[in-house]
Amino acid sequence: MSQRSWPCSLLTVGAALSLAACNTNETMRVMKGELPPLGGSLEGGPWLIEDLNGGGVPDNARLDLTFEPGDGDTSRVQGSSGCNRFFGRWTQNGARVSFGPLAGTMMACPPALMDIEQKFLKTMESVTTVSFDVTGAALLKSTDGRTIKIRRETPKTG
Repeated sequence: MSQRSWPCSLLTVGAALSLAACNTNETMRVMKGELPPLGGSLEGGPWLIEDLNGGGVPDNARLDLTFEPGDGDTSRVQGSSGCNRFFGRWTQNGARVSFGPLAGTMMACPPALMDIEQKFLKTMESVTTVSFDVTGAALLKSTDGRTIKIRRETPKTG
């Protein structure tokens, strides 16, 4: 290697190591579950609830949400809360999001479904922020630490 190309080679290796370090830091955050928040919109759906306050969702419960954009006070959210159908207002401004008041049908269901439904609806009304991770999931968060992880339902083919 000539003396002239040595600094350029060193610079190239340094840049590659810096990029690898950035990538390693990102990989470590993903492995720890600390995904970087990404911007996005909740509009559309349906979104399926994957996790409610760190406790998952019972196999026999379908909890989903669809966000209709509307106009100002006419933006509506609707879906299944495990046992009943629910609906209400929602707004999103960047990472800030709010829901409510929420209302729903009042059918009786097995106690486990009624319990998950109540937890879901109470958490929804306390949500104040949303972040999106690199996997496409959205994390709805309340100020007291409660969370709902949702993911857009993939269309069934065939």
